[in-house]
Amino acid sequence: MKTVGNDLVRHQLHENRKWYLALGILLTLFGIILLVSLPLATLSAILIFGVLMMVGGVIHVIAGFKIFSGGFRLLWLLFGILYFIAGYYAFATPVKTAVVLTDILAIFLVIAGFVRIINAVMFRAIQGWGWTLFSGILTLIAGIVILQTPDAPFWVLGLFLAMDILFQGINYLSLASYIKRDVPKSSAD
Repeated sequence: MKTVGNDLVRHQLHENRKWYLALGILLTLFGIILLVSLPLATLSAILIFGVLMMVGGVIHVIAGFKIFSGGFRLLWLLFGILYFIAGYYAFATPVKTAVVLTDILAIFLVIAGFVRIINAVMFRAIQGWGWTLFSGILTLIAGIVILQTPDAPFWVLGLFLAMDILFQGINYLSLASYIKRDVPKSSAD
């Protein structure tokens, strides 16, 4: 069934397909470049994190003065100052920040692995529980490996960033391919 709404959506998808393709190519290339240079990717992630935290701190302070009053104002000002200090610390000491964030990530992976394993055992009567168990074991092992690897802070965060950007690029390439292959042209095209 053809409707005006469907026709407009198909037209818009085909009109933007080249942008999805270009974005997919760029993100995939950036992801590959970051995979090749994981320490640079980690440093980039830490510096961006620091800048965003400082910007968030400034915004909190501005909001504290412009929007809130009384106790809420003091709370927002405190949050703003803490955000700014944390961002400055991350920006000024990226290696220490990478160590701290990598350790926090590894601890969360260990905890998540244990929780998934416990869930799998508790729900083993449900079909597919083995996949949850497998996921939990892999997550637990990943956390332990990260905690036990001395140079992990120099590549783990970069690996997560690179993989995210790479998979976003692949996602946009897949979308562009799907539009070209499976989405019929609109009557306006």
